Amino acid sequence: MVAAVTFLLQGLISLRIKGKTVRGHDNLEQMADVNADLLFTGSSRCFAHFDPSFFDTTFNLKTVNIGVDGHPQISMAIVRLQDYLLRNKPPKFVIFSFDPFSAPNTFHKSKNNVHKNDFARYAFFPSEKDLPMVNYFHFNFWEKYVPLYAMFKYKLLGDAIFLNNIDNSVKYGYGRHDESWDTVAIPVTDTLKAKMFKKSETKEITNSLDSLKKMCLTKNIKLLCIQTPVYKSIYDESIFSETKKICHYLNIPFIDANKEYIRNNINYFYNSNHMNKQGVDELNRLLKDDPVLLDFLSK
Repeated sequence: MVAAVTFLLQGLISLRIKGKTVRGHDNLEQMADVNADLLFTGSSRCFAHFDPSFFDTTFNLKTVNIGVDGHPQISMAIVRLQDYLLRNKPPKFVIFSFDPFSAPNTFHKSKNNVHKNDFARYAFFPSEKDLPMVNYFHFNFWEKYVPLYAMFKYKLLGDAIFLNNIDNSVKYGYGRHDESWDTVAIPVTDTLKAKMFKKSETKEITNSLDSLKKMCLTKNIKLLCIQTPVYKSIYDESIFSETKKICHYLNIPFIDANKEYIRNNINYFYNSNHMNKQGVDELNRLLKDDPVLLDFLSK
């Protein structure tokens, strides 16, 4: 009887959240049948810096941002693209947010569990479409086959029932931040330089990006990489120039939007490596007339 009641409750909760997001990041089902022309993928810098509505109106392209906050691994960008392609027709264009914060692929050894609790709603009896993400986070047997286990373990039950903990990405289609940089709460430092890939990792990064390129080629998708601005306290030309070299080696078109006039203006950021809405608006003005982007989208 306990088992029957548990299965019933799991079934009711699954129906409750079907096609909906519980917290914002778990938007796999919401991405079904959108059939975008242009897709953005990458880490939080993708999620925070690319406003789909700008590309919708400026280039007349149906645009979706599937960046995942907290996951600089290129493997996550690949998994999100895999998931998207299982639910949609291939887009014409994919733009990958590529910069020194990008990390090599970690399909089989990833221990990055940021937002695993959000995606746990897909763990129980995962569908074929959910498997790329479920496997990426290594959900175990109990989480997959014991009803309500993942819901309780990852503290999702209340949010799944009341749907009152959804972030603003649902409203805007990206991780928009209107706030200015509170330098008292978040001091200006250069500590994030330690998070950038080392030159010794260039080969791994190159191979990982090549995996994304090959995946796009198999679906006849055109791939472009854009490097977005950081604040000047963490800018290092020697490492920020490596991304361009990698893209040139792989014959991937590349835009370095990390312009000095943007990275020197603290009003464009809410922390050292993420821009606020004012910064995103300035980035949009830059991209609107960028010849590489215009050429890429015209093909």
